[in-house]
Amino acid sequence: MTDAQYDNWLADLSAPRIVLCELDYAGSTEYVSSHPYISKPTDSAANRIYDDLLIEAVDIETRIDGLISFGDITLIDDGEITHWVSRAWQGHSIRLYLGGPDWSRDDFRLHARGINGGITSARRGEITFAMDDQSTVLDEPIDTGELPDDGGPVPLALGSVYNAPAYRTSDGTQYEYKASFLPCVSLTPKEGGSTTLTVSNYASEGRFVLDAPVSLDLTVDIEEQHSTPHLIAEWVAGQYGITVGDINMPDYTVGLYYNSEVTGRQVLDDLCAGLGAYWYLNRLNELVMRQHTVPTTADITLFDDDIEYDQIGLSETEPPWSSLTLRWGRNYSALRTVAGVIEDNEPTEAARLKREWSESKATQDVDDYPLAEDATRDSCIANAADATTERNRLLALKAVRRDVYSINAFMPVVEVGQAIAVEHPRMQGRIGRLLAVGRSPTRSTTSLEVWL
Repeated sequence: MTDAQYDNWLADLSAPRIVLCELDYAGSTEYVSSHPYISKPTDSAANRIYDDLLIEAVDIETRIDGLISFGDITLIDDGEITHWVSRAWQGHSIRLYLGGPDWSRDDFRLHARGINGGITSARRGEITFAMDDQSTVLDEPIDTGELPDDGGPVPLALGSVYNAPAYRTSDGTQYEYKASFLPCVSLTPKEGGSTTLTVSNYASEGRFVLDAPVSLDLTVDIEEQHSTPHLIAEWVAGQYGITVGDINMPDYTVGLYYNSEVTGRQVLDDLCAGLGAYWYLNRLNELVMRQHTVPTTADITLFDDDIEYDQIGLSETEPPWSSLTLRWGRNYSALRTVAGVIEDNEPTEAARLKREWSESKATQDVDDYPLAEDATRDSCIANAADATTERNRLLALKAVRRDVYSINAFMPVVEVGQAIAVEHPRMQGRIGRLLAVGRSPTRSTTSLEVWL
């Protein structure tokens, strides 16, 4: 069966559907379904029996902000599976497949993949499992090792980092400092902002050694190879064994720095913040990351007849921005005292060394909206030109009021992030972006949130 044939089957509301559920646990897998099913002898998994124990398959909501929510998986327990309660389920994989009752197993499509949250209820006649989003793996801290003497984690620097602290890792007369867990392209140690130090530089090891102690604050500029949003996203995905899907981000020079415990989710969130971007894991557990843009052409059209009666309405309005202050080039160790040579000869650099952020500001005419917002956003952008480009893009995006509509529609084949035109009097064919898609394999309608 081709993908086009499968999509046509999904669009046929009268087509019978069944859900196959594969529940891994320590040592093996159990196969259950919402309808009796045995795979065919010619299937890649031949003659596999799926017991029809599935009462309730999870509802799935995927959101453009990276949050995915699942319902529960409830199984019939007539006494035959009571012993399942003692098994180790939590943390193992759950896979849901959707297809027709007379199909080959190989024609079923993956409907959702998640992590077993464990048994939430076990009573007479039922066992219920929680199903967690696959992105929970990104909540595990990234192991960067530890600094000596309980100094905390070794810092994680990604991309272009300005004026980060450096941590001494030696005793006695040697002055060795650690700047980054990852290998670096270059390290520029500074004393009170001055780069006149005598230093042995081991950037590929993320460290350097001074010939003598310093009297002013020691900091370091770091250039690490993952210096664009795409490269950082790929690095995070690689750390957690996640496949990279659609990443559509600008080639801005960016930098992120962490000197305390950090997770992959935090890195992705910080990367998207201030870039008008979002990320999520799709149903194939691939990392998707894109910037918010106003669509001009639709990927899919939803017609009036596709919408459940009286199930379309305005749920939120977002005021435009009268101004935007985009903070960029974060100073990770603002100085109180700057070297005299910098104060005297480089006043602009001296001022930057003393403040946490550089700022790119602009205003726009939104006289029709007296309550328009004066917005401020922090970003990981590392240079002024990229900050100006992104500031102007974000301002244009918020030059008018934006609306969010909630819709219940009859099983449209849609994904988060797609552009959708809605032919309904309330929306008059306007093209919007799908912020959220909530679907159930057992219901004929899909809940949508559309941003215009």
